Amino acid sequence: MQKPTPYEILEIIKSRMPHSQEDYDSLKTTLYHDLFVKIPVIVNKIPKGHYLFRTVPVSRIDISVGRKKYLSYRPESIDYPFFNRCSEPQQSHFYCSTDRMLSIVECSYFISAGEDPNVKFTKESERLEVGVWEITRDLYVADLRFGSFAHADSEEHLSELKARYGQFAKEQYVVDFFEFINLSFETPINKVSHLKYWLTACYSNFLFDDQFAPQPGWGNLEEIESKKMMPVDGIFYHSVKGLQTDPPLSGYNMVLRPELVEQEDLKLIKAAIFQTKQFDDKTFLLDEQVMQNTNITANSWNYVDAKDIPLK
Repeated sequence: MQKPTPYEILEIIKSRMPHSQEDYDSLKTTLYHDLFVKIPVIVNKIPKGHYLFRTVPVSRIDISVGRKKYLSYRPESIDYPFFNRCSEPQQSHFYCSTDRMLSIVECSYFISAGEDPNVKFTKESERLEVGVWEITRDLYVADLRFGSFAHADSEEHLSELKARYGQFAKEQYVVDFFEFINLSFETPINKVSHLKYWLTACYSNFLFDDQFAPQPGWGNLEEIESKKMMPVDGIFYHSVKGLQTDPPLSGYNMVLRPELVEQEDLKLIKAAIFQTKQFDDKTFLLDEQVMQNTNITANSWNYVDAKDIPLK
């Protein structure tokens, strides 16, 4: 049986969703070997010393602030049979944002439930814990911010890179897939329709599974041009919830390999719990700080008065 061409594969993924795990696995194998491997990847550097924010809902009885086990990636022991933007069912990755408020919005019940104009909220408040993670070495991430939106301060740069990518690509299907997958990372999807994440989850797994050969002279990351092959640490993409606010929130989302936490390439340095404050049916203050811990060590979980030390 003749293999489908990349053009034919692209038409397939635009028009269908896998209907079972077996169907997904079969399609994944085809995509890996006959399409994804042919697609050049733009890599961006997130410098050492920058901060990332990860938010989780506080539903536990243990209310100590800054516990790494609560603010890190989801443990494998927790059953999670859903696709996510960059993850397959039961798969754990470290999801985070480059902006604190964006991280809160990503996790808030009121933002997620409020996407339905007819929703009736089932609770009046929520508590969310935000962890501040410091990057302890330069991270190299696949950049997928080239959809239909760009923040004003990055629009010119992203537009230039996208144009250069089009010139670098030798086949039209490469340009077509690049545009389609970047738009897919901006597509609003709710948990009920989680199967619609299948393509971005599949491509994300390919990016984590493979390694890439730098193209000398194409970009400005001179430190990687001498490498024959390199893996990526994560994926950089727009926050759909951040784009839906008015005006759009600054910052981006990122998904990283969970082993970066274990290797301390990411270090939890500060945490705080915030509480939602409701004004009316559709208006909430999401970041009223309740308590904070700025002394995160293995043996110390101190509470600090939120009024004394603001979270930056």
